[in-house]
Amino acid sequence: MQVSTVSDPEEFMANAGDLLYRHPVHNNVLLFHAVDPAGLPPGTGQPVFAWVTDPGGTVVGAAFAMVPYRMTLSEMPVQAARALADHFAEHESWLPGASGPDDTASAFAARWSEITGQPARREREQWLMRCDETTRQAPPPGRPRLATAADLDAVAEWFSATMRHSGLDKEKALRHTRHMAEGQLAGKRLIVWEGEDGKPLGAAGWAPPIGGVVRPSGVFVAPEARDGGYATALLGEVTARALEEGADTCVCTHYLAYASMLAVVEKVGYQRVMDLTEYRFG
Repeated sequence: MQVSTVSDPEEFMANAGDLLYRHPVHNNVLLFHAVDPAGLPPGTGQPVFAWVTDPGGTVVGAAFAMVPYRMTLSEMPVQAARALADHFAEHESWLPGASGPDDTASAFAARWSEITGQPARREREQWLMRCDETTRQAPPPGRPRLATAADLDAVAEWFSATMRHSGLDKEKALRHTRHMAEGQLAGKRLIVWEGEDGKPLGAAGWAPPIGGVVRPSGVFVAPEARDGGYATALLGEVTARALEEGADTCVCTHYLAYASMLAVVEKVGYQRVMDLTEYRFG
């Protein structure tokens, strides 16, 4: 297995694009990092895009890493995941963890520990879920509206709260969510749900379509409104808008530890596609 790495997303896509676009639902996060102009998160140093080629010259796996984030992995054979771990242990030893399809992430983490001696802790189990059609539920009091620049600080702060278990400290999480919210605001892909008195009660956004796939992100409801059905309304609204604007499907990642959110995403119409696992190293 041959591992290649570049910092240029266009060069990466020239080599791994066919693999990723073959399954745009499964590979939506990797495609977002490589294709969307706002897809590179704020971090330190250059991004690292990687692909793995088998002995016959076929690209069989891909990955993205950037300080201080975990690596994102595509599905790939076990031997490809092990080869990728070998390469990154030698050249990118800063890696704090990895996330991807269960078998791939497990193989990568096991090999990483074997080479580096660092423990690999299975930190979060997730489902990748998709929604091809949705019906807006009866809305709670208030209404959704497009966010404005005046909402940006509050929304970024709200969204950072959803990353409390990401492994990032508060400052880095806020940098990440502000970057995300700024892109959503610029693209008119960020909504705020305000109560009948005009007070903002929650927010949600969505990424632009890539390969016909849209990922809602950053769904947050203020603590005082969490029993009012606003999470379902927000996720349902951004999903409906994305589908109405031409997306083939929407995808989201559900963390199994958040049991209450499963009812929300299923009510909107999301169904399980595959199992994902996050590992933390060291």
